[in-house]
Amino acid sequence: MGQKDLTEKNLEFYSDVFADIVNALLYKGERVVQEKDLQAAPTETLYTGKKRLRNQFHDVSKYEMKCGEIRVQYTLENETSAKRKTVLRKAGYEGAVYREQYDGKEIFPFVSLVLFWGKRHWSAPKSLAQLWKKDTRDERWREYVDDISLHVYEMANLPEVIRQRFKSDMRIVVDYLAEGKNYVPSKQRIEHVEALLLMLKELTQDERYEEIISSLQEEERETGGMSMCELLDKYENRGLERGISQGKIETLLQNIQALMRNMKVTAEEAMKILDVPVEERAEYLAKL
Repeated sequence: MGQKDLTEKNLEFYSDVFADIVNALLYKGERVVQEKDLQAAPTETLYTGKKRLRNQFHDVSKYEMKCGEIRVQYTLENETSAKRKTVLRKAGYEGAVYREQYDGKEIFPFVSLVLFWGKRHWSAPKSLAQLWKKDTRDERWREYVDDISLHVYEMANLPEVIRQRFKSDMRIVVDYLAEGKNYVPSKQRIEHVEALLLMLKELTQDERYEEIISSLQEEERETGGMSMCELLDKYENRGLERGISQGKIETLLQNIQALMRNMKVTAEEAMKILDVPVEERAEYLAKL
């Protein structure tokens, strides 16, 4: 499981973001799934492969609970490349979930959404029927094969009408990916600052977002309330402040060196003449 995949799940695991994704994509923006009703579901299932049990993992999975019972299990699967056999993996996930229900008391539907983060369009089969489309064997078996479909959403290419359905931090992500260089930071308040910035960094390979995280105080990373516009302004202002501070240091070093050269004094004597605070002199000595 790659770093990018782990980072995507970091943001998606938050219940407000998870509910927002399901509502925006599945329910066309209607607030059907509520954050308060979501509960973490198992992401690991077992299957038999080559004479031994093997495990398989969903990315993020949550139960929607109603009156103490499971109403629906939703799963988000992140993909960054279109793999030909992805639909077979979904068949394995789905089969494992329903097999567990066969032995249990509760029966509930399983819904899986594939979030595709690639820049190009999804090119792999989206169903078992498409996977076997070029099969030239006797086709009389086809009507007896239950089809399974992938519900793929191209997150980097969502039209604006769909992006507008998002109300959580995910709106910032999909807008940024769709608009690219034309993206204008919005005033939408960010709830999960560090998770959002890490996701943008991994999806865009823009190291600036990691630098922004480093420039933030710990409480700013964990507490929402800032907008993307404010974050970028804060980053640029702090960079400017660092630049000004660095400029002052370089000027003072030049003055120390000039005094040492012209007046034939030691570095300590030069710093004393320039009124450099005693506690800062060791730092300047190290830079000379």
